[in-house]
This record gives sequence, structure tokens and C-alpha cells, in this order.
Amino acid sequence: SDFYEQEEIANADILFVIDNSCSMNGHQTNLKNNFASFIGVFAGSGVDYQIAFITTDNENFVDNKIVHSTDPDPIGDVTAIIDGIGIHGSGLERGLWESYEATQTGKDAGPGSAFLRNDSRLVIVYLSDERDGSGTYSSMTHGDYASHLLTLKSSADQLSVNAVAGDHPTGCSPPWAQHGAGYYEVVHQLGGTFMSICATDYGLQLDTLARDSILLSAF
Repeated sequence: SDFYEQEEIANADILFVIDNSCSMNGHQTNLKNNFASFIGVFAGSGVDYQIAFITTDNENFVDNKIVHSTDPDPIGDVTAIIDGIGIHGSGLERGLWESYEATQTGKDAGPGSAFLRNDSRLVIVYLSDERDGSGTYSSMTHGDYASHLLTLKSSADQLSVNAVAGDHPTGCSPPWAQHGAGYYEVVHQLGGTFMSICATDYGLQLDTLARDSILLSAF
């Protein structure tokens, strides 16, 4: 008989890409109210984590802040950041493009930054109730975005790309959400987790995303 042990990561750099358009108020509140479920998984596993947020219309870290596992009140810090994101952003959501820009060399989440550590797993979570509109800004394909994210780490096991968006392939309701086209394809290519934004309570989603993020896919 063979015995396999699923290995957990020790460090994680977690980037949330949040839709800040006018229809996102309830979804942002749901994320904020259930974020303890997400952080609790990492804390319970002893993972040294960093968390930062960008929006679907800006690649810079919200409040220029990184939340660390050693902070006195990480949940309070995250709550303040989400409250500051708001819903007055662009109606043309371009999460894939903004995450691409944010992870360029010299940018907030790019190589050489304090956020992207060589010995950590990079976890990206997209949250949006509409399809990705990055095609308006770039001719890059879904495969191009996936390939770029893979270049950020030395192995695919060190990358976890996920989304909470409208159900594949027709969206969902209530509340209304378009199919998360674009996010779905990139997450699927990279073997991540795609979950429904129409859930009434994000507790299960965030718990699942966190557990999937701290387990290496190969053993």
C-alpha cells in the first residue's frame, strides 16, 4: 500500500481583486462579514500570511496597505480596507488587467516588492458580479493572463488563482450576477477554485478558498 501526506504551505501572499462598481455593495458587505472564516483557516494552520487588496479599476493597493498575520487586529484592518473600497468605481470591470498590472516588476504586488515573497505561495481571489472587461484595454487572451501569473512563481504549486463570481455559464440570481467570463477561464486553466457570488453567506466560500489555498496540489 502507498501512503501520501498532503503538504501545507508555510507562507502565503494573498491578493484580493475587488469589483468596486455600483452593484457590489451587498457582495462587499458579505465578504467583510465573513472574512474571519478566511483568516481563521490560515491562523489555525500557522501560515505566515500577507493580504492586500486592489480593485477592478486600479492596480495599486487600497490604502497602500498590506495586512500581516502578526498584526494585532488583521480582521479589523481588512474590514477598514473593504469599507474604503466603496462602489463608485468604473462600470467596466477589468480585474484580469489590473492584477496583471499590479504584478509587474516595480508595482505593488510585482517581483521585488515587499508583498511578493520568494518563499511564499501567491494566492489571488477575484470578486465580481460581472464578466471581466479587460479586452477593452488589451488584446491579451485568457491564456496570456494565466501564463503571466505562472511566471511569478518558480512552480505551479506555488500559485493559487480563484474567483467568486457569477455561475458558469449563465450567471445567477438573486442577487443578479453575470457569468464571470474571463475569470472562469483563467481559474480553470490554473486549476483554482471558482465559487458562486450569489451565495447568501460567504462563510463556506471563504473557508473553502482558504483551505484550497494552503494545500499544495502535488504530493
